[in-house]
Amino acid sequence: MAPQVSSQTGSDSPTTSSDSKHDIEIREAIADDQHPGMASMLRPGTTTGGNITSEEYMTEDEKKEKDMKDYGYHKFRWSSLWNPAVINPLNGKSHTFPIFRIWDSYSTAFWLATLGFFVAFLSWFAFAPLMPEAVRADLRLSAVQVTHSNMAALGGTAVVRLIAGPACDRYGPRKVMAALLVIGAIPSGLAAVVQSAGGLYTVRFFISILGATFVTCQAWCSTFYDKSVVGTANAFSGGWGNMGGGVTVAAMIGLFERYVHAGLTPRMAWRVCFPTLPVPALLLVAGMILLFGKDHPAGKWSQRHQFQGTAVAIAQGEKIELDASERAEYERAAGDREKGPAKGANFREVTPAEAAKHVEAVDTAQSEPMTFKRLMVILVDPRVWMCFMCYLLTFGLETAMDAALPGLLVTLFQSGTFSAIDAAYAASMYGLLNLYARPLGGVVSDILYSKYGLRGRVIWLLATAFSQGIAMIGLGIYCNRNPTLSGVLWFIFLIGTTGFLANGANYGIPAIICPSAIGTVSGIVGAAGNLGGLLYLGIFLAVPGNRARRTLGTKFWIAGVVNAGAVLPFFAVLLPGKYGV
Repeated sequence: MAPQVSSQTGSDSPTTSSDSKHDIEIREAIADDQHPGMASMLRPGTTTGGNITSEEYMTEDEKKEKDMKDYGYHKFRWSSLWNPAVINPLNGKSHTFPIFRIWDSYSTAFWLATLGFFVAFLSWFAFAPLMPEAVRADLRLSAVQVTHSNMAALGGTAVVRLIAGPACDRYGPRKVMAALLVIGAIPSGLAAVVQSAGGLYTVRFFISILGATFVTCQAWCSTFYDKSVVGTANAFSGGWGNMGGGVTVAAMIGLFERYVHAGLTPRMAWRVCFPTLPVPALLLVAGMILLFGKDHPAGKWSQRHQFQGTAVAIAQGEKIELDASERAEYERAAGDREKGPAKGANFREVTPAEAAKHVEAVDTAQSEPMTFKRLMVILVDPRVWMCFMCYLLTFGLETAMDAALPGLLVTLFQSGTFSAIDAAYAASMYGLLNLYARPLGGVVSDILYSKYGLRGRVIWLLATAFSQGIAMIGLGIYCNRNPTLSGVLWFIFLIGTTGFLANGANYGIPAIICPSAIGTVSGIVGAAGNLGGLLYLGIFLAVPGNRARRTLGTKFWIAGVVNAGAVLPFFAVLLPGKYGV
């Protein structure tokens, strides 16, 4: 029987259970040796010896920082990027972000989730850079058919994301991600045999299955990182993974040109590109995920419940149990959170300043298979619909702009010194903004969360999503005047930065509002992104514009008005303090 942890937190006369003080000191030394900081997390307010606590020697700021750390809030330090993860013993998740400690299971999960997402996006968007130069001419496609193929490339993802979410909660995100990569490799290989517009629609529809890896990426990182840092972890993995959509421009065009220079016809060269790059990349990364990945901090997905409501030391499987009163309190808090927002008070997210007084601040939930009752709780939560709408507007615009920007730049600036390939390279800047913008959105979200709780995350998300709409309006008006290439690129930079900041801000919220259904909520939110892509592509198709008539930018400012207008109601609904915000 492992020693019990005392619930006593007083500063004058610390008490223990029936175990000796010597045993507890040994236990804490072991825990601290394996994972620094774990012992203090297991029993806040422990003593330094005798009848005097260490807190008596702390300043008020030090006491506040200690209270925040005891409940999972850790100030960022550069050393945390390579030091051992600081573990929440109640759920096995990390309070820190040790991405450079690549042999650590927390870092491994992050990098494999990111890499899987990266190659999925590289393959998903592989057609876009080849469309203006090679595919369109080979298959004799009209402008409308090109738009229809872009829409087909979004349709499959929305459906599969809704399926992948509950699958992650039931089977674990690692297995689901590997399965998606293997399945997506099949239509990626079949791209080489496309002969008609109908065949192109079919292949791109099934390749879009790869877009569902967004859900598995977010669910996997949320499984390994605690809510105080989950925004950063998800934003970095989502941002760096999404860069695959930008890298594919240079990779596929470069590969295509190399094959042409080697003697292949353009018709044959673009076809050979798909089995040469996307297919091997997908299968290789799927194998790495299965060989080196880990389902959960506890090990197998079926073992995830060993953390729920109990203090469990990760190192060497050493278990440290809570006493009966503490266990009952944690289980009561976890049960209350699952009752849903209809009960009101239990869904209120406390700020770090209140954390030491509220056991609800400690997250003990694990992902569970979805039931109809729990699904209804999710669907009536307005915070879920806020995430849904903001992702529809931000990632939806990204997918539409990835397809539309090369054509826009060609139409506006094509000349003897600016070709379709030049336009594709220039447009790739938009996707490459994910290098910094999404991660920054998540980092700022976590900083605001540490100061203002969930309200800080929500304000940041709404402000950045609204700003993207304003930037779109600016691009549309500018394109209808006398645009220059540099001016258009500056607007693309603003649109990408604000939109990707909003994406990063979105990633930290589902793990807080629905901690036992992260996969399902991520699936719902992710599907919104593809529906948004269809919405924006529909606007672009309905209002094509004309350069000579200076109406080419009209579709962009209309899209911006829709974007900004759809965000505004959430300022009024959520920010007055209702719904736990």
